Amino acid sequence: MNYYCNKHKGKALQKSKIISIASLFLVLIFLIETGESCACTCWAAAGDKVEGKGIILAKNRDYLPQPNELRLIVPETGYTYLGLFPVKGQKEQYVVAGINEKGLSVVSMTASSIPHAKRHPVKKGIVESILTSYESVDAVLKDRDFFSKIHPSFYMMGDKTKIAIIEVAPDGRFSSRETDNGILYHTNHYTDETLLWANEKIGKSSQIRMNRIGQLLMSHPTSFTIEDFIIFSEDRNDGPNNSIWRTGGAQDREMTLASWIIAIPKNSDPELYLKIANPKEPEKFYNMRLDRFFWTNGLE
Repeated sequence: MNYYCNKHKGKALQKSKIISIASLFLVLIFLIETGESCACTCWAAAGDKVEGKGIILAKNRDYLPQPNELRLIVPETGYTYLGLFPVKGQKEQYVVAGINEKGLSVVSMTASSIPHAKRHPVKKGIVESILTSYESVDAVLKDRDFFSKIHPSFYMMGDKTKIAIIEVAPDGRFSSRETDNGILYHTNHYTDETLLWANEKIGKSSQIRMNRIGQLLMSHPTSFTIEDFIIFSEDRNDGPNNSIWRTGGAQDREMTLASWIIAIPKNSDPELYLKIANPKEPEKFYNMRLDRFFWTNGLE
């Protein structure tokens, strides 16, 4: 397995990639026609819902075909974290799923039910800010001023005792739901009753994936294991464009590029399962125990 490790300035320059005008045009047309970009399916369980207690959190990352890679980041200030990064030419990309040395995991989702032009993406990576600055779900949720200042988006997070989902709407409005004994799941539209007004158009795929992951979670007869979440992540029940694992059906369609699944036991070290399906490359699989040795010695 090939690992990427940046243990100095936190981020490294990425290899340049030339994108033709024609390819860029096709991408823009696709985004305009579908109204959805960077779609994802996320789900989590905590407490009695997890075998041996603790939490399990998962994200299937969907996007137009592009490479992704695993990086260990040691920032100049703040907590060290392990994260999944898109690779997109020389343009700096931000972590989309990660876990820090304190055992806090965070994943992001796009608010695709709001037109792209109205989301006003910020330059600084929100997931990076959370991972480097906070050590627990409670610590993040207490800083209510943080979410009132960021662009519309969704975040799911978990530590060894709790999971939470944050929905950020326009105009600094947001909501949070948390549990230490239950399940949470989300796709790309607002579900909190106080924020339903923010949905301008709910995508077909977002609704189908939301229904499917909810069905899989609620019909499961026993406590969850990381193996159960891996099975869910591979579900292709609803075809190439609407399943939890999306094949896209064509090279210019969104597809699932990675599955990030983290188990954080209450009395043990976190365990990461990661599948990366980079276009035109063999699939990569990572199974890692994130113990003290790992955080001291890094990816080897």
